[in-house]
Amino acid sequence: MDVHPKPQKKSSRLGNLRNTIMAGVTVIAPLYITFWVIRTLFRLAESISAPLIDFFALRFGHPEFYIPGLAFLLTFFMLWVVGLVAANVVGRRLIRKGRETLAQIPLVRKIYAPVQRLMETMTSSGKGGFKKAVLVEYPREGIWTLGFVAGSVPWENDMEEPADSVFVPTAPNPTTGFMLIVPQSQMRHAAITVEEAFQMIISAGVAVPETLILPEDAKKSGGETSN
Repeated sequence: MDVHPKPQKKSSRLGNLRNTIMAGVTVIAPLYITFWVIRTLFRLAESISAPLIDFFALRFGHPEFYIPGLAFLLTFFMLWVVGLVAANVVGRRLIRKGRETLAQIPLVRKIYAPVQRLMETMTSSGKGGFKKAVLVEYPREGIWTLGFVAGSVPWENDMEEPADSVFVPTAPNPTTGFMLIVPQSQMRHAAITVEEAFQMIISAGVAVPETLILPEDAKKSGGETSN
């Protein structure tokens, strides 16, 4: 008597159950992660202004005063005001003076200056921002790393091929990473936008853009490395 059909049928049912659950996960997980990120940002924004509201509430004799979302709106308003000041000529001078003061503090300048430059580069829409996303063979041939071209680095000998400074962020936190100086002939255009590249990094490689394709010579590099 053939006893194989029953295990196969059971295995098929388990496979269908797994596929159904995974289909549910693909729908629920992005929604949950999106909600979690928004909630985290909302709470972070509230935590900035909440002490200020509590201070004035206590000062005017209403320590129990609380309006949901008020701290978030106050933080948003503060960011808007700071943005207006930063865009003003006088405001830019004041901010520059403030940064120069912070640069005189040994511990603060080692933290503030690099973070400030990185944030300006990441949020800049002009020539000060990342120019494009590229693929670089790093840390060895056949292994491709996603990076961002930040600027050009000249050679001592003008006859040498041009090189670019490439920022390689860590996943899923793109505010940290390392910098490489790579000859232009050793990098490949990633065929995706800077925003799509950031989305891929933040998702730890899960959200792969459809237009991202490894260069043809990647197979050759991998084959040569394995021999």
